[in-house]
Amino acid sequence: MNARLPMLSFLYFAVHLHCTLSSNSVERIIGGVDINIESVPYVLSMMLNGVYACSAAIINNNWAVTAAHCITAVNDPLKEITVCSGSSILYKNCISHNIVNFSIHEDYNIIANDYDIAVMKVTPPFTYNNSTKAVNLAPDNVKNVFKKWGVVCGWGYYSKTDDHIIPNLAQTLKCIKILKIGKKSCYKDYKDRYTITPQMICYGYQDGAEDSCKGDSGAALVNKDNIMLGVTSWGDGCAEKCSPGIYTDAVCLRDWIKNKINTIYT
Repeated sequence: MNARLPMLSFLYFAVHLHCTLSSNSVERIIGGVDINIESVPYVLSMMLNGVYACSAAIINNNWAVTAAHCITAVNDPLKEITVCSGSSILYKNCISHNIVNFSIHEDYNIIANDYDIAVMKVTPPFTYNNSTKAVNLAPDNVKNVFKKWGVVCGWGYYSKTDDHIIPNLAQTLKCIKILKIGKKSCYKDYKDRYTITPQMICYGYQDGAEDSCKGDSGAALVNKDNIMLGVTSWGDGCAEKCSPGIYTDAVCLRDWIKNKINTIYT
């Protein structure tokens, strides 16, 4: 299982707008296309000690969501983590935000990557404009949430030759459109390898080809209605056959997110 941190350790938008870390786990954008931040203004780059390591997503003016394993990767998150908003270009033309508080899900399991989700409070707050806006959390009536496919974006590893991932981070934000893989099929794919829990959802392609990868951990999986479906968590390799990407179910855990951002004031 590879958590989708880089070696520090939908095409929806492209088509429609432009045309834990356990020792076994990985995530990145394989087969994606370059995208302008104004098409996905919720996307944040996340730095650990000044070096890009994960993605995150804006959920309101003060808070962002990411994967728990991105936060547990450092000893002192409040001093070592910053996020950058408003830019498609890694390390450039963005606004840097410090982390002043955070909460990791109480049931997070670093071995199984279960409940792999966390929220972070930032300073300065996010100022909304064309390149900086929040993604939506799922409404109470989740039956109306479109889940057939989603878009995930990041700066993670983006090239693959045969069975080898080329360890280069993208300098420009990339996005892919990926399909939902049913739980029964996902269980079968990972049987005898890893456990798929009720808090995990599976997206990708059975034949591989396109996937998130190392460096994409924490990235939001978002549907056509700008609703966050999941948070990029882990996968067995990148864009491998019968090994879809695994995402923490943000629809299932939306009440946890809302509770944390509404009860933590400092």
